[in-house]
Amino acid sequence: MKKQTKTEPQIDPKIAQLESSLARALADYANLERRFSEQSSSVIKFATSNLLTKLLDIRDHLGLASVQIKDQSLNMILSSFDKLLVDEGVVEVKTDGLYDPSSMECQEMGEGEKDKVIKVIRPGYRLHDRVLRTARVVVGSGSQAPTASVPKGSDLDGSAQSEGKV
Repeated sequence: MKKQTKTEPQIDPKIAQLESSLARALADYANLERRFSEQSSSVIKFATSNLLTKLLDIRDHLGLASVQIKDQSLNMILSSFDKLLVDEGVVEVKTDGLYDPSSMECQEMGEGEKDKVIKVIRPGYRLHDRVLRTARVVVGSGSQAPTASVPKGSDLDGSAQSEGKV
């Protein structure tokens, strides 16, 4: 019987080691399944991003044509095109407010409030949370346009006419 007691302690550490290895292998497998699932959903979610990026240029051309031609049928096509983009998860980058370098490209600096978007040259778009195309904008440099000071009462400020001094 002493043989059995000697072999039992030797088996217990091996069993514990095998159980630990099994638990680690199961955890690794669960992590692998989770990563695969996340990557698969990401691939599915962004599979159309290349096509949508190409369609944005066409949307821009239609928008420019709509401004010049002012045709109702062209406006309907543009509206349908915009609805299609929204249905696919594409939204326009918000450009009202401060300059955001992660979603905008500063094309030039202009007179105006510092770091504030003054003008949008080309709209930008997002697909879900990813930027498809950055917005091209003009950003304020912090300098204001020089204003000519006109002395009160001179002919240029208009007060002379109201006082009858013409």
